[in-house]
Amino acid sequence: MERQPSGTSVTARWNPCLAPICFAALLLSLALPTTAPAQLNQTQHQDGWILAASHAPGLQGSIWRTDLWVHAQTYGTGSATLIFCRAGQDNTDAPEYELEFADGENIVYVEDVVDHFLDIGGGSWLGAIHYVSSLPVQVYARVYSISPDGSETYGQVIEGIPTADMSLDRGQTAWRGHQWMFAMKHTADNRYRVNIGMVNPTPVATLFLVSIFDATGNSPPGFNETEVMLPPFSMRQLSDPFAETNGGEWSQYIARVLAEEPGSGAFGYASVVDNATNDAYFVRGVKLMEPEE
Repeated sequence: MERQPSGTSVTARWNPCLAPICFAALLLSLALPTTAPAQLNQTQHQDGWILAASHAPGLQGSIWRTDLWVHAQTYGTGSATLIFCRAGQDNTDAPEYELEFADGENIVYVEDVVDHFLDIGGGSWLGAIHYVSSLPVQVYARVYSISPDGSETYGQVIEGIPTADMSLDRGQTAWRGHQWMFAMKHTADNRYRVNIGMVNPTPVATLFLVSIFDATGNSPPGFNETEVMLPPFSMRQLSDPFAETNGGEWSQYIARVLAEEPGSGAFGYASVVDNATNDAYFVRGVKLMEPEE
């Protein structure tokens, strides 16, 4: 069970001068029916990632926990290795924890996985979970906030993503192969916050570039691209980094995450949270690749 990323390279670069044209093509591509390439949206796989997992207090009085489900394709004995990749750290040698499938069972459920199963100790923890299974699996996590009195929870479901679905580094990936986030909501009255996350699923430390674009394919006035350095097998979540964009009022912007260093790769996501209730929804970063021949 080696932690080796996989992927197919293409040779093209993002050209900022072509942004309006590219964005128009992007919108057109969404309107046209296509057949997804084999590597996208794999439901059963043996090497993948839960992009965000936490056992931590958050903003607006939120208290975040993570429950995990691992569903094996077949009944029978087997195991899955979980590695909790702490935010901002080099997790090359992070501890591995084995999760066993009992004979005749194919679903394992772990409540508050970061604290109870990974046993990382007290404190506040945010990271990603890398899993490698001896059986093809589907993996899901629910990341949720508990009300101060413990009577209510609000949360989001995060689906496990095959490592093979990552975007490759900028030098190997056309603009359509970057990580793109849609369906984000933000309001000028600060009702919502949009956190942007990124995961480096490779053994190569890399610089991540985080951008946002309007309907013309251009960055909004006064916007500066955010740079984040990530160690191997690490993640980072930016807390509402575009809060001031367009005065905070936007629902039609898109965000992009890409990795710079040759040999690296990227996953991206947005977590949109209602500040009034701490209810949240998860927006997975997607690649806009044409089907492979």
